[in-house]
Parts: sequence; structure tokens; C-alpha cells
Amino acid sequence: MTNATTARTAREKAAALRAEAERSRRRRRSAIVSGVVAAVVLLVVGVTVAVRQAQHDTAVAAAQAPSGTPGNVAANFGIATGPATTPAGKPRVVVDMYEDFQCPICREFEAADGATLKSWQQAGIVQLVYHPVAFLDHASTTNYSTRALDAAASVRDSSPGSFQAFHDLLYANQPAEGSAGLPDSTLADLAAQAGANRATIASDVASQRFQGWTVQATDAFSRKYTGTPTVLIDGQQQQSLDPAALRAAVTKAAAAKGLTAPK
Repeated sequence: MTNATTARTAREKAAALRAEAERSRRRRRSAIVSGVVAAVVLLVVGVTVAVRQAQHDTAVAAAQAPSGTPGNVAANFGIATGPATTPAGKPRVVVDMYEDFQCPICREFEAADGATLKSWQQAGIVQLVYHPVAFLDHASTTNYSTRALDAAASVRDSSPGSFQAFHDLLYANQPAEGSAGLPDSTLADLAAQAGANRATIASDVASQRFQGWTVQATDAFSRKYTGTPTVLIDGQQQQSLDPAALRAAVTKAAAAKGLTAPK
């Protein structure tokens, strides 16, 4: 091997070593940068979670439940819209309904079964107990589920007799998923249409007066169930909300209590 060849080989080896050293340096730098980025992301996520948890805890601590006629606010944040017993003193069949005002399936349920359930209530067979929750805020750009529920709580608090009508109006005017939802002014307008005082509802929604209650109601729901609508008849969760299946379940429960079967 000539001296020139030896020198060229040495230069090539040196260049290869320098290139490998440079690659190693870049890998280390990339690893360090990636580590720093990951640490920053984790920090931001951690702070965000901590802030949201603090907001959640603050809301719960300051929770104010809607008032109204004594006995009408049932367990598990339920809002009853009729008496629990018949004029003869017999217990009615209790129909508990967990709904979210942003939930399109809840709107379908109300369209299919709402009128029938109300007719059974008027006939003295069932007591309707609504458990409105707000877990679909992600389906709007303005936390519509929470705002609608806060408005409903305000109606329940200031004008108990208007709750049913306001509940129905919210579904009749349900906004599309992914939209901004109804503005607060429209919620106040609908409340007034249902019979409540517009100024009171507008003030309560603007101040989020019942936000803590909505958080508590939603937490209680989430600990038991996974989706809306969830319907219970005398405490038994219904697997089918088909009108025929619902009628069969209420008929069975009514018979057990000595009540007339629903028509």
C-alpha cells in the first residue's frame, strides 16, 4: 500500500468518525429537545388539569340547589313534576329520566315518549322525575349543556310550575351538535315563554348562579351511568326506550301497586 493510499484511507476514516460523532451529537440534542418539550407538555397538561379541578371543587363548594315547592326536588338532584301518590294515597309509578339538553337522543326520546308519559302522569299512574345533567359541553363551543341546565335550574327555583314547559321548549329548540348553542338571551326568552320571569333567568344564567348544582348533578350521574337518556321505572333501569317496551314496563309496575294500567 502506497503512502498516498494510506493517507487517503486515514482521511476517510477520520471523516467517518467525525460524521458519526456529529450524528451522535444531533441525536443527543434531539433527545434533549424532545425531553424538554415532553416535560413542558406534561407541565401544561398538569396545570390545566389542576386549574379545572380547582374550578370544579370551587363550584361544588359553592353549590346552591334550586328551591321550590317542598318535596318536589327529589333524591339525586331529581326534579319531580307531579305528586308521588294518587288522591287515594297509593304510590305512583316513579319514572326517573336522566337527560342532557344538548343530547339529540334525548330529544328523540321526548318526541317519541314525552306526550305519553305526561298523559300517564295526568291519569295519576306515574310521577315524572327529571334529572337534567350537563356532560355534553364538548358538543358545543360555548358549554351549552351547562348553560341550558343552569337556566333550567333557575326556572325551577323561581317559577317551579314553568319547569315542564321550559324543559319541553329546550328540546323543541335544541341547537345542532358542534354549534355555539342557543345564546343566553334566547334561553331567557324561552324561559319567559314558559312562564318564568325573564330578568331573573337572565341574571341567574349570567352569574352562573347554579353552576355548582349542575356540577354536582352531573357528577352524581356520571358515577352511576354512562349516557343519556337513562330511564328508570321504580328504580329499574330500562334497556329499551321503545314506546311499546316502556308501556309494558309501566303496566307491570302499575299492576304491582294496584294502579290502573296505562292506556
